[in-house]
Amino acid sequence: MKFSNKDFVPFHCHTTCSHFDSIISPDKLALTAREMGFPAIAVTDHGNIQAWPSMLKHCKSTKDKKGNPINLPPIKAILGSEFYLSRSMNIGQYDKTKDKTEKTKKGQPDGRRGNRHLNLFALNFEGYKNICTLSQRSFTEGFYFDPRIDIDLLSKHSAGVMASTACLSGLVNVNLVYGRYDVAKNIAGILNEIFDKNFFLEIMYHGIAEQKEIIPDIFKMSSELNIPIVATVDSHYLKKEHADAQEVFMCMSQQKCVKDPKHLSFKHHEFYLKSAEEMGEIFGSTPEVIYNSVKMAERVDTNDIEKNLFGGMRLPKFDIPSEFKTPHEYMEKLAWEGMKRVGWENSPEHIAALKKELEDVRIAKENNNYDFATYFLIVMDYIQYARNNDIFLGPGRGSGYASVLLRCLGITYGIDPLIKGKLLWERFLGFDSRKFIKESDFGFEENIVQKIIETEVEEDDRELEDDLGGVDRY
Repeated sequence: MKFSNKDFVPFHCHTTCSHFDSIISPDKLALTAREMGFPAIAVTDHGNIQAWPSMLKHCKSTKDKKGNPINLPPIKAILGSEFYLSRSMNIGQYDKTKDKTEKTKKGQPDGRRGNRHLNLFALNFEGYKNICTLSQRSFTEGFYFDPRIDIDLLSKHSAGVMASTACLSGLVNVNLVYGRYDVAKNIAGILNEIFDKNFFLEIMYHGIAEQKEIIPDIFKMSSELNIPIVATVDSHYLKKEHADAQEVFMCMSQQKCVKDPKHLSFKHHEFYLKSAEEMGEIFGSTPEVIYNSVKMAERVDTNDIEKNLFGGMRLPKFDIPSEFKTPHEYMEKLAWEGMKRVGWENSPEHIAALKKELEDVRIAKENNNYDFATYFLIVMDYIQYARNNDIFLGPGRGSGYASVLLRCLGITYGIDPLIKGKLLWERFLGFDSRKFIKESDFGFEENIVQKIIETEVEEDDRELEDDLGGVDRY
């Protein structure tokens, strides 16, 4: 049976963010996957999610780093991570003994410091947030040799997350290697329940005998528990001929020479990004395990992730008094109170400017979901805290300093930005995109927006020669 690359999605790929364990840069992984014609590509770096922004960008970018056009169709970026799963996040980290051997054995009797691999993937934005939480807490609370999570934490943050069993170091596979089929089956059942059947058993073969030996058990387990199997390749470099470079890279992680017989290396040169045809040569007798990778990818809603990441402002909730319906309504009340406090309540110019800025903020929310009202209230809150606690504050900067609204909210201070400074509030919202309001609606001087754009371009293109005393004029 022949397979095309449209029939397969690589679901186990490492980048340089798997520190000293891969020589593939995230942008190169995305570009190569697009060149090969895969419908999607997943990233599963060890213990972190650092490659995610780059993968989202480069799976659909139209230009490379040098500005050259990329004439390739975009593909789906699947955001994952190969987490370290421990018996308990608290074991080992807080078990401080003088004897390192005793600490390791007492803390994690499973060997290899007790940290077992598990691949997690974000199905949607909820899953994105949950994996971010797991990643953060693995470093801040669970770090012991590696950033770790445990089953208890995982079960609390599994919504919107898909998982697979990873490599031989995975919790299911390692028990199969040691002949503990019932234990492995029990673990697989628990994980399948935690992830609400968004759970897959991985099979892979890179010439390692143990990988081949446990495949029959994986198929048996799949049949008994009704858990699908997916074929993967543990990709650490792009092409087979890159294996020697990968070996040198791994030696660097140990500070060993390649001539040292104890240096870390892959015994077989099979850990590269394989095509569907190459996967078919290994698993062609059971084609469903290859096709299942596409079915996995179809479960992932990357659009939901991107929409929530880039489709507006993501802000913490700010509590407002119950008598106000919206943050904008509360901010407006505070602004007019502030107008009196700074002594501008009888100034037609300042009153007109404040009305315009309040209206701009309202329209930015309605048209593009940019919630500047909540943002300003949050900034106002911590600025006031700083003042109350004698924390040094600057007067404000750039287009924020130009705002009459921010002055009335007490966020900025200093000379009058409107009369003395003659600064332009319009720069704050980035009117070059013309997404927020129309010039005609608010009586802009003709072509003022274009003048702002041209001024900023000129400033961006030349070197900053004058000394601003450490103040960023933007």
